Amino acid sequence: MMPRMSRLGTFASAIALVTLLATPASAQFFRWVDDQGNAHYAEGLMNVPERFRSRAQPLGLRNAPAPPPGATTAAPAGPPVAAGGAVIRFSPGSRPLVDVRLNDRATARLLLDTGADRTLISPQALSAAGVQLSRVVARGEMRGVTGSSEVVYVTVDSLHIDQARVDRLVVAAYEMGSREVDGLLGRDVLDQFNVSIDSSRGIVTLSPK
Repeated sequence: MMPRMSRLGTFASAIALVTLLATPASAQFFRWVDDQGNAHYAEGLMNVPERFRSRAQPLGLRNAPAPPPGATTAAPAGPPVAAGGAVIRFSPGSRPLVDVRLNDRATARLLLDTGADRTLISPQALSAAGVQLSRVVARGEMRGVTGSSEVVYVTVDSLHIDQARVDRLVVAAYEMGSREVDGLLGRDVLDQFNVSIDSSRGIVTLSPK
């Protein structure tokens, strides 16, 4: 029996946030929830529908300009990597980007999103990892700012983040249209570890449960 992937509101709305990452503006990103309980994201408070602005929450995420040529940034010191775990470093004030290894064959860069129920990876990255997109586990509908579209779910044999590993992971194959990231890393992976996020230092630590 195919698993049901019915509650995609929060997860699908996070796609809109990733799509916004490709825009050149530097406005703050906001999150709000509509009357049906679906989460939405927008760049700049003026892009939030007026009746929802009072409940919109800033995410502390901006499209920061690229550093000047030749500039270097020292990596923050962090805890050692525990066996079976991972340490992810990111720039304080931005959302963590995670480099993952799929099926020990290909790499992908995913946006860590604690609000996403499931992990999402672009079809191109999945194909590079040898995932056969024709082997569909389930189908669903994903809603974004531009409307709804069908999404298929497939199985990734393994996903590595440093020494952290998840086997037989069902992910959504979806093209987000962003050149910066290949998808979202959701709670289906994060919930398998003890997760610590130090936003001030820019460190995410995954340790085995």
